Amino acid sequence: MKVALLIQRFPGGGAERYVEEIATRLHKKGEDVTVVTSKNNSDDSKYGFKIIRLSSVIKLGEYHIWQGLEKILEQEKFDVVHTNTYGYYHSDKAARLKKKFGYKLVMTSHGFTGMDLHTLKKQKIINNVSPLDFLREIYDDKIGKKTLLLCDHLIALSMYDYDFYKKIGADESKISIIPPGVSDVFFEENIPKIELKGDPVLLSVGQLSWIKNQKMIIQAIPYLIKNKPNTHLYLIGTDGGELTSLKDLCADLRIINHVTFLGSKTNKEICSYMQSADLLLHTSFAEGLSTVLLESLTLGLPFVSTPSGGNLHLTNLGVGYKVPFNNYHYLSQKILELLDNQNNLQNMKHHTSKIALNYSWSVIFPQIFELYEN
Repeated sequence: MKVALLIQRFPGGGAERYVEEIATRLHKKGEDVTVVTSKNNSDDSKYGFKIIRLSSVIKLGEYHIWQGLEKILEQEKFDVVHTNTYGYYHSDKAARLKKKFGYKLVMTSHGFTGMDLHTLKKQKIINNVSPLDFLREIYDDKIGKKTLLLCDHLIALSMYDYDFYKKIGADESKISIIPPGVSDVFFEENIPKIELKGDPVLLSVGQLSWIKNQKMIIQAIPYLIKNKPNTHLYLIGTDGGELTSLKDLCADLRIINHVTFLGSKTNKEICSYMQSADLLLHTSFAEGLSTVLLESLTLGLPFVSTPSGGNLHLTNLGVGYKVPFNNYHYLSQKILELLDNQNNLQNMKHHTSKIALNYSWSVIFPQIFELYEN
């Protein structure tokens, strides 16, 4: 079986790690797999599978028109094309060429970030505006939703995606709910802890960007310090454009000694930080289903999350706690409430251990492979 995995950039965050896991496991099974993505300076020699990188000839925000995608899809004669992320050129193009070139098209939307952000802007929850905002609803109605309906099969990471697919008229028989998997390293035994200063130790994992909204967490810290003066926040993640402003905010709030920016960490290192933390905080404006939350429940680390994308459904399962967008006062109150109720935290840890194995890639990948075969 010859499979193509399409993704805007590679490597990277959650969607990119999703593609990497699938490609790696397909390659180990002896399948012919190719990742098609945009050009960058990554060292591709470390991957066992083939990677084709294409130049972007036109860029409209995140919508990058690749040069040569049609030629690749024609020449490579793929059996299955699995496109990733809604609202991108490669997904739209692949959907409109599938009949011409005869491949089956599978799509994982990874949530609907553009639509969700647009909704929050209309609700005045987000103030970040773009001169391209007026195109959002036009794109969704005229292009994006049609792309979804052209697919042979749709993978929903959560009920959030599933409900949207149904809402636009997708055939239920063509929808499968398959969550993202958690790396094997998070299931290893005897993961070492790291000695971290702070009581409590709070952790955030994710690119430092306005969409991930770590600003909300930092704004909550002064209120936590009033009740728990040894509070310390650790942030893991690459700079997505907000590192300087977040550090400046820490200085303005006079909490520099209570916040540590750790930069990028490997999965094994993230495991150790999660093992050493009291609570994971995730305050993103838009998500598909956050892998970091699945990783935290795998390790029995309680989390607090905004109701972004599939994360809302995850908190409704009783494995996390929900806070509203951009309300750092409520966030600080919820953190204190949770930390002061150790019985509740212990019950939550027990509940997460029961469902964690459902999110192992050893469970998730066979479901995706079976979908390809069928």
